[in-house]
Amino acid sequence: MHTPTPESQPVTAAQPSGTPTILAFATQKGGMGKTTLSVLVASWLHYKRGIKVALLDVDGSQLSVYNQRLREVENMDDETTARLDEQDIEPYAILSGNPRNVPGLLAKLPADVQLVLIDMPGNIDVDGYDLAIGKLDYLLVPMETSEYSVTTGFNFLTAIKQVGLLPTDRCRVVWNKYKPSRDGELADQLEERFAQYGFACLKSRIPQRDSYQDQGNRSTLFPMPTTYLRNSGLKDLFTEIESLLPNLQSHE
Repeated sequence: MHTPTPESQPVTAAQPSGTPTILAFATQKGGMGKTTLSVLVASWLHYKRGIKVALLDVDGSQLSVYNQRLREVENMDDETTARLDEQDIEPYAILSGNPRNVPGLLAKLPADVQLVLIDMPGNIDVDGYDLAIGKLDYLLVPMETSEYSVTTGFNFLTAIKQVGLLPTDRCRVVWNKYKPSRDGELADQLEERFAQYGFACLKSRIPQRDSYQDQGNRSTLFPMPTTYLRNSGLKDLFTEIESLLPNLQSHE
Protein backbone atom coordinates (compact mmCIF):
# COMPACT_ATOMS: atom_id res chain seq x y z
CA MET A 1 0.00 0.00 0.00
CA HIS A 2 1.36 3.44 -0.89
CA THR A 3 1.59 6.31 1.59
CA PRO A 4 -1.86 7.90 2.07
CA THR A 5 -1.53 11.56 1.13
CA PRO A 6 -4.58 13.87 1.41
CA GLU A 7 -5.18 13.37 -2.30
CA SER A 8 -4.30 9.70 -2.02
CA GLN A 9 -6.70 8.31 -4.59
CA PRO A 10 -6.05 8.68 -8.33
CA VAL A 11 -7.62 11.87 -9.63
CA THR A 12 -9.84 11.30 -12.65
CA ALA A 13 -12.79 13.14 -14.09
CA ALA A 14 -16.08 12.19 -12.45
CA GLN A 15 -18.53 10.52 -14.81
CA PRO A 16 -22.05 11.97 -15.04
CA SER A 17 -23.58 8.54 -14.40
CA GLY A 18 -21.66 8.31 -11.14
CA THR A 19 -22.46 11.75 -9.75
CA PRO A 20 -21.83 11.61 -5.99
CA THR A 21 -24.18 12.80 -3.28
CA ILE A 22 -22.85 15.98 -1.64
CA LEU A 23 -23.41 16.74 2.02
CA ALA A 24 -22.08 19.30 4.49
CA PHE A 25 -22.27 20.01 8.18
CA ALA A 26 -22.32 23.81 8.24
CA THR A 27 -23.41 26.79 10.30
CA GLN A 28 -22.29 30.36 10.86
CA LYS A 29 -21.36 29.80 14.52
CA GLY A 30 -18.00 28.32 15.40
CA GLY A 31 -17.58 25.53 17.92
CA MET A 32 -20.69 23.60 16.90
CA GLY A 33 -18.72 20.50 15.87
CA LYS A 34 -19.11 20.67 12.10
CA THR A 35 -15.55 19.56 11.38
CA THR A 36 -15.54 16.79 13.98
CA LEU A 37 -18.85 15.42 12.69
CA SER A 38 -17.62 15.61 9.09
CA VAL A 39 -14.55 13.50 9.87
CA LEU A 40 -16.41 10.99 12.06
CA VAL A 41 -19.09 10.44 9.41
CA ALA A 42 -16.62 10.28 6.52
CA SER A 43 -14.35 7.80 8.28
CA TRP A 44 -17.14 5.51 9.49
CA LEU A 45 -19.00 5.35 6.18
CA HIS A 46 -15.82 4.86 4.17
CA TYR A 47 -13.90 2.40 6.34
CA LYS A 48 -16.73 0.52 8.07
CA ARG A 49 -19.58 0.70 5.57
CA GLY A 50 -17.58 0.53 2.37
CA ILE A 51 -19.13 3.67 0.86
CA LYS A 52 -16.62 5.49 -1.34
CA VAL A 53 -16.18 8.86 0.35
CA ALA A 54 -14.20 12.00 -0.40
CA LEU A 55 -13.89 15.12 1.74
CA LEU A 56 -13.40 18.67 0.50
CA ASP A 57 -11.82 20.94 3.09
CA VAL A 58 -12.72 24.45 1.93
CA ASP A 59 -12.36 26.17 5.28
CA GLY A 60 -9.45 28.04 3.76
CA SER A 61 -8.45 29.94 6.89
CA GLN A 62 -7.72 26.69 8.76
CA LEU A 63 -7.83 23.63 6.49
CA SER A 64 -7.95 21.62 9.71
CA VAL A 65 -8.98 18.32 8.09
CA TYR A 66 -6.44 18.56 5.29
CA ASN A 67 -3.68 19.42 7.76
CA GLN A 68 -4.80 16.65 10.09
CA ARG A 69 -4.30 14.11 7.30
CA LEU A 70 -0.84 15.52 6.68
CA ARG A 71 0.02 15.14 10.38
CA GLU A 72 -1.35 11.61 10.50
CA VAL A 73 0.76 10.61 7.52
CA GLU A 74 3.85 12.35 8.88
CA ASN A 75 3.49 10.56 12.22
CA MET A 76 2.86 7.10 10.77
CA ASP A 77 4.81 4.29 12.41
CA ASP A 78 5.03 0.57 11.77
CA GLU A 79 1.91 -0.10 13.85
CA THR A 80 -0.14 2.44 11.89
CA THR A 81 1.10 1.04 8.59
CA ALA A 82 0.15 -2.46 9.68
CA ARG A 83 -3.33 -1.27 10.69
CA LEU A 84 -3.80 0.35 7.29
CA ASP A 85 -2.73 -2.82 5.50
CA GLU A 86 -5.08 -4.87 7.66
CA GLN A 87 -7.93 -2.45 6.92
CA ASP A 88 -7.44 -3.21 3.22
CA ILE A 89 -9.08 -0.04 1.92
CA GLU A 90 -7.41 3.05 0.54
CA PRO A 91 -7.82 6.22 2.63
CA TYR A 92 -10.46 8.53 1.26
CA ALA A 93 -9.33 11.52 -0.76
CA ILE A 94 -9.13 14.90 0.99
CA LEU A 95 -8.91 17.90 -1.34
CA SER A 96 -8.36 21.44 -0.10
CA GLY A 97 -9.29 24.90 -1.30
CA ASN A 98 -11.85 27.64 -0.78
CA PRO A 99 -15.64 27.63 -1.29
CA ARG A 100 -15.28 29.16 -4.74
CA ASN A 101 -13.08 26.17 -5.71
CA VAL A 102 -15.81 23.59 -4.99
CA PRO A 103 -16.94 23.06 -8.62
CA GLY A 104 -13.36 22.47 -9.72
CA LEU A 105 -12.59 20.18 -6.77
CA LEU A 106 -15.68 18.11 -7.50
CA ALA A 107 -14.50 17.69 -11.08
CA LYS A 108 -11.17 16.29 -9.82
CA LEU A 109 -12.67 13.55 -7.66
CA PRO A 110 -12.15 9.88 -8.45
CA ALA A 111 -14.96 8.60 -10.63
CA ASP A 112 -16.08 5.98 -8.10
CA VAL A 113 -16.77 8.43 -5.24
CA GLN A 114 -20.32 8.00 -3.94
CA LEU A 115 -20.45 10.57 -1.15
CA VAL A 116 -18.69 13.92 -0.77
CA LEU A 117 -18.57 15.74 2.54
CA ILE A 118 -17.62 19.42 2.47
CA ASP A 119 -16.05 21.07 5.50
CA MET A 120 -17.29 24.64 5.14
CA PRO A 121 -15.94 27.84 6.74
CA GLY A 122 -17.69 29.17 9.83
CA ASN A 123 -18.16 32.55 8.14
CA ILE A 124 -20.85 32.91 5.49
CA ASP A 125 -19.22 36.08 4.13
CA VAL A 126 -16.37 34.10 2.56
CA ASP A 127 -16.18 34.46 -1.23
CA GLY A 128 -17.97 31.59 -2.95
CA TYR A 129 -19.86 30.36 0.13
CA ASP A 130 -23.19 30.57 -1.68
CA LEU A 131 -21.71 28.72 -4.66
CA ALA A 132 -20.60 25.84 -2.44
CA ILE A 133 -23.92 25.63 -0.58
CA GLY A 134 -25.74 25.54 -3.90
CA LYS A 135 -23.87 22.34 -4.81
CA LEU A 136 -25.18 20.43 -1.78
CA ASP A 137 -27.75 17.68 -1.81
CA TYR A 138 -28.09 17.92 1.98
CA LEU A 139 -27.16 20.54 4.54
CA LEU A 140 -26.88 19.43 8.17
CA VAL A 141 -26.77 22.28 10.69
CA PRO A 142 -25.29 21.35 14.10
CA MET A 143 -26.86 23.22 17.01
CA GLU A 144 -26.87 23.30 20.76
CA THR A 145 -30.04 24.25 22.62
CA SER A 146 -28.53 27.50 23.92
CA GLU A 147 -30.31 30.67 22.85
CA TYR A 148 -27.34 32.02 20.88
CA SER A 149 -26.73 28.75 19.05
CA VAL A 150 -30.41 28.34 18.15
CA THR A 151 -30.72 31.96 17.02
CA THR A 152 -27.64 31.89 14.79
CA GLY A 153 -28.52 28.46 13.40
CA PHE A 154 -32.09 29.45 12.64
CA ASN A 155 -30.95 32.71 11.00
CA PHE A 156 -28.49 30.71 8.91
CA LEU A 157 -31.21 28.36 7.68
CA THR A 158 -33.62 31.24 7.08
CA ALA A 159 -31.06 33.09 4.97
CA ILE A 160 -30.47 30.00 2.84
CA LYS A 161 -34.23 29.57 2.42
CA GLN A 162 -34.82 33.22 1.50
CA VAL A 163 -32.05 33.28 -1.07
CA GLY A 164 -33.19 29.95 -2.47
CA LEU A 165 -29.79 28.28 -2.26
CA LEU A 166 -31.24 24.96 -1.11
CA PRO A 167 -34.80 23.63 -0.66
CA THR A 168 -35.82 23.37 2.98
CA ASP A 169 -36.52 19.64 2.61
CA ARG A 170 -32.79 19.18 2.00
CA CYS A 171 -31.84 20.89 5.26
CA ARG A 172 -31.68 19.20 8.66
CA VAL A 173 -30.86 20.37 12.16
CA VAL A 174 -28.76 17.99 14.26
CA TRP A 175 -28.53 18.47 18.01
CA ASN A 176 -24.90 18.28 19.08
CA LYS A 177 -23.30 18.49 22.54
CA TYR A 178 -26.66 17.32 23.82
CA LYS A 179 -27.48 16.44 27.44
CA PRO A 180 -30.83 14.60 27.70
CA SER A 181 -31.58 15.67 31.26
CA ARG A 182 -30.94 19.31 30.43
CA ASP A 183 -31.93 19.63 26.78
CA GLY A 184 -34.56 16.99 26.04
CA GLU A 185 -37.76 18.95 26.63
CA LEU A 186 -36.36 22.14 25.11
CA ALA A 187 -35.12 20.31 22.01
CA ASP A 188 -38.60 18.80 21.53
CA GLN A 189 -40.18 22.25 21.74
CA LEU A 190 -37.66 23.76 19.35
CA GLU A 191 -38.23 21.00 16.83
CA GLU A 192 -41.93 21.85 16.78
CA ARG A 193 -41.08 25.50 16.15
CA PHE A 194 -38.61 24.65 13.40
CA ALA A 195 -41.22 22.46 11.71
CA GLN A 196 -43.51 25.49 11.42
CA TYR A 197 -40.87 27.07 9.16
CA GLY A 198 -40.28 23.88 7.19
CA PHE A 199 -37.05 22.84 8.90
CA ALA A 200 -36.77 19.20 10.03
CA CYS A 201 -34.41 17.77 12.63
CA LEU A 202 -32.54 14.50 12.60
CA LYS A 203 -33.70 11.99 15.17
CA SER A 204 -30.10 11.44 16.22
CA ARG A 205 -28.94 13.62 19.09
CA ILE A 206 -25.20 13.65 19.79
CA PRO A 207 -24.18 13.92 23.46
CA GLN A 208 -21.28 16.04 24.67
CA ARG A 209 -18.10 13.97 24.83
CA ASP A 210 -14.60 15.40 25.02
CA SER A 211 -13.26 12.07 23.72
CA TYR A 212 -14.56 12.89 20.22
CA GLN A 213 -11.66 15.30 19.89
CA ASP A 214 -9.01 12.68 20.67
CA GLN A 215 -6.79 12.03 17.67
CA GLY A 216 -7.44 8.30 17.80
CA ASN A 217 -11.20 8.84 17.68
CA ARG A 218 -11.24 11.57 15.03
CA SER A 219 -8.80 9.98 12.61
CA THR A 220 -9.04 10.41 8.85
CA LEU A 221 -7.30 7.05 8.38
CA PHE A 222 -9.47 4.89 10.65
CA PRO A 223 -13.06 4.85 11.90
CA MET A 224 -13.88 5.74 15.48
CA PRO A 225 -13.37 2.62 17.65
CA THR A 226 -16.66 0.85 18.26
CA THR A 227 -16.04 0.96 22.01
CA TYR A 228 -16.71 4.71 21.92
CA LEU A 229 -19.98 4.40 20.03
CA ARG A 230 -22.04 3.04 22.91
CA ASN A 231 -24.56 5.68 24.05
CA SER A 232 -22.83 8.23 21.82
CA GLY A 233 -25.65 8.79 19.34
CA LEU A 234 -23.07 8.56 16.57
CA LYS A 235 -24.02 5.11 15.31
CA ASP A 236 -27.60 6.37 15.01
CA LEU A 237 -26.29 9.40 13.13
CA PHE A 238 -24.29 7.25 10.70
CA THR A 239 -27.33 5.07 10.03
CA GLU A 240 -29.66 8.05 9.65
CA ILE A 241 -27.37 9.72 7.13
CA GLU A 242 -27.31 6.51 5.10
CA SER A 243 -31.12 6.46 5.16
CA LEU A 244 -31.16 9.99 3.75
CA LEU A 245 -29.06 8.81 0.83
CA PRO A 246 -30.81 5.74 -0.58
CA ASN A 247 -28.71 5.78 -3.75
CA LEU A 248 -25.64 4.83 -1.72
CA GLN A 249 -24.74 1.18 -1.68
CA SER A 250 -22.25 -0.05 0.85
CA HIS A 251 -19.75 -2.77 -0.07
CA GLU A 252 -19.22 -4.47 3.25
